[in-house]
This record gives sequence, structure tokens and C-alpha cells, in this order.
Amino acid sequence: EQRRGGTESILTAIRATRDYSRDVRGIKAPEMIVAISAHAAVYKAADYFGIELVRVGVDENFRMDINAVRRAVNGNTILIYASTPGYPHGAVDDIQALAAIAKRRKCCLHVDACLGGFVLPFASSIKPFDFRVDGVTSMSVDTHKYGLAQKGSSVVLYNSAALRQYQYTAVMDWSGGLYISPSQAGSRSGGLIAQTWAALMRMGREGYQRVADDVIAGANELRAGLSEIDGLKVLGEDVSMVVAWGSSDPSLNIYTVNDVMVKKGWHLSVLQAPPALHMCLTSANVASVRQLCVDLAIAVKETRALGKGKVDGGKAPIYGLAGGLPDRGTVGDILKDVQDLMLKHV
Repeated sequence: EQRRGGTESILTAIRATRDYSRDVRGIKAPEMIVAISAHAAVYKAADYFGIELVRVGVDENFRMDINAVRRAVNGNTILIYASTPGYPHGAVDDIQALAAIAKRRKCCLHVDACLGGFVLPFASSIKPFDFRVDGVTSMSVDTHKYGLAQKGSSVVLYNSAALRQYQYTAVMDWSGGLYISPSQAGSRSGGLIAQTWAALMRMGREGYQRVADDVIAGANELRAGLSEIDGLKVLGEDVSMVVAWGSSDPSLNIYTVNDVMVKKGWHLSVLQAPPALHMCLTSANVASVRQLCVDLAIAVKETRALGKGKVDGGKAPIYGLAGGLPDRGTVGDILKDVQDLMLKHV
């Protein structure tokens, strides 16, 4: 079933799982187990659908902590939410271990493959994470990312028609007649659906294999280049399209390194807990990996030369303050105010 983006695919699967678990298992106080690195869409789902969010940590390779999941599962658990890979660090959760827990505790398991769905199946180092694994009940895969369709295209998948029916809304007593809808949106673009199909047909299995090969090769090159830069360390061991790195030197502020890189024309994603940067590799930017490593090495030297100084106009102080504030509610209020300011100028 096609959605308008990864968030909608995730929301759709979680809502269907909540209603399925209510009717089939009688759960009235639903809980969902997620890693601290899970996509922010899970927070929307918990807020929208009245689900208690149970957050667990990650292991040394930033994968969902299996032992923590075992301890967290209880009679109200409707869903374990896993990522292949997670957006922050490119870590691939152990789907087979999580599926075994879900099967044993009779709860559902959603695999967020929005990023990896069109790449990781072609990577020989990645274990199966789809419906071949007994216990996986739903998946989300973005066709508008590595499926190379236009923006606003994602799919949600289920292992059974019985679970999928819970994403539908059926209205029997409306004066406008009988009504059935498979999605939150009543109207959707047929053109976008057709374009997505055309992209799939144009690329084919061979085309996606070529893109995946380029992306994985680029990730390996970037990981190797980062390992040679004194002061930086690669985070995690899974090789996916996302490569994350932090500082191995306590005196080296990774956010200041990012500010220097911005001055050089790079726009990297900024992470927190722990402070880090990442790059999401695509066929459009893999040719730039070598230059990225060259500029990062220079940026590290320039950052060290600054000492405790900052880059003019840089955002390192903002990221440092936001990460250090103990009252996360205050940070949330600031984010809402910033959003208000942005919308005032739309």
C-alpha cells in the first residue's frame, strides 16, 4: 500500500498494530518498545494513537539492545520497532533476535526499512530482515529514497491480510453512503503512484543492484578514510548507506569541526547523544567521498588550532547548549517557538 512518505507508512503500521492488538489480544493500555535511535515518527505515533513509548538503549555498535528489549516486553507490549538501518548511525538492528522475542511474547515486530529497503537486500553482509524472518509482521520502505521515485512515495507492507485490514477505516452509517478508505488521506495522487511504478520498472533488480554496489563501496571508502584521520572515530560496525563519526579526542569538539566543514561548503547531518556527524551516501555523492575525507582531515587540524575558540557564525555553541540542558522540556519549547517563527514567513 503506497503512502506519501516514510512517516505515514510508519504511522499506518503502528495504528493498525494497535487496533489489531486491542481486538485480538485485548490490550487496552498499549506499549511500544523502541530504541533511543528509532526514527522520530514513533513519537508522533505514540502521541497520536495513545501508545506508551518504552525506550531502550543501544549496544556498543548502536544496534537496539536485545537484552533491554527482553526486559521491557510485558503483557501490554503490542509492538517492537526495529530499524534497518537506523537514521543516526546506520546501524542494522538484529531482526532475527528481535523476531524470536516477538514470537515468544506474541507481539508484533515492525521493521523500519525506509532507508535500507532498496539497498541492504543487495548487500551480502546483511542478514535477512524482511518477511523471510518469522516474526516480522510489518515493514515500511521508502520508494522516494533509494527506490528513486519522486518525493512523497513510500510503501507499508504486512505479513498478513488480517493485520492489514486494521489500517482501513470503514463507515457504515454515514448519510453520504458506505465509505471505506485505506489511508489517512482521502485523496491521493494517481500520478505519483504511476510515477513510482515507472521508476521501479525502469530500474529493475539489476539497476537497484548497481546503485547498492556503488553506495556500499562508497561507505567502505568513507569508513576507511575516517579511520586514518587522527581525532575521529567511526561509530558502529554495520556497513550501510549511513556513515557516522565522532571525536576520539575529548579536546576536539565535533560540532566545531562541522562548522569548519560548513565554511568549506559541506552540509553534514549533526547528531547528539553522543555528539557526532553523519553522511548519507547516494549515487549522487559517492564520487565526493575522497574529497570529503581530505577536507575533514584539514578541518580537524583547523579546529585544533582554534583551541577553545569558535567559528564565526557557527552553530557549535547552540548544539552544545541544547545537548547539555537537563530540562528536555525547555528544549522542546524552544523548538516549537522556532517552528512558529519559520511558519510566520511561509
